[in-house]
Amino acid sequence: MSKEIFWFRGARFKILEGKRGVREAYNCMADDYDYSKYLYLTRKMEKSEERITSMWIRKLSSPVLDVGCGTGRYTINIARSGQKVVALDISLNMLRITQKKARKYGVLNTIDLILADGEHLPFKDGSFNSLICTLTFNHFENCEEAAREFSRVLKKDGVCIISTLNKFTLEDFKKRNNLPLDKVPFRTEKLPPVLIYEIGHSVNDIKSLFSKYGLKVVDAKGCCYWHLIPPCLIRYYKVIFDRIFNFFKPLLKYAEIHVILMKKLIN
Repeated sequence: MSKEIFWFRGARFKILEGKRGVREAYNCMADDYDYSKYLYLTRKMEKSEERITSMWIRKLSSPVLDVGCGTGRYTINIARSGQKVVALDISLNMLRITQKKARKYGVLNTIDLILADGEHLPFKDGSFNSLICTLTFNHFENCEEAAREFSRVLKKDGVCIISTLNKFTLEDFKKRNNLPLDKVPFRTEKLPPVLIYEIGHSVNDIKSLFSKYGLKVVDAKGCCYWHLIPPCLIRYYKVIFDRIFNFFKPLLKYAEIHVILMKKLIN
């Protein structure tokens, strides 16, 4: 842990560096991640993202790899639809929460839990028909290696869904709050205020990166277009706004989150 301290919204935030810091933070957050009052905005963003991603879930086929499964918000739903899922995360405690949910919903026998790093996937080439990675790609320090690994474990014609925080809006938030450009603030009831590694990506960033490894962007949509309305009105933001703004492709760069559907074209 760095000794450097940043003040943000009246609290002192310590820096947790690199991949180890990300793991430490999520291990500490796991038990209260789904309920913490401090993550209210995170849950609001996830719910908006899920409304888009759910339209594409039916395109996934077994076996499905969920990279950065977290507390299992997609793993459980995919397993309940009858698909075989491999749930992978760098945080052991997050995997334990996913395991508890899987047992609760009676799908534990269709889920394999793997403690591993998304930049170094412990699977053979072409092991999966589908891959999903939601709001996790932003934590990868070596995005090039992660993209290569995603492509390697996907079969030809495999489907890949990625959601990412928007580089433009995330960097704007960091600059306005005098935060390091490669860190974001997190805290929960159990996790003291910390800054961990997280950067954003544009749709063009993802398209350029993954095209080198044979994946083509089929569709891209945005959610949480909060930069287009006054901050005082964000609490009144409705889902219908996402649908309206998505009709205008030039506005995609203002979405807080980009959800991207890709298909692997080569072996």
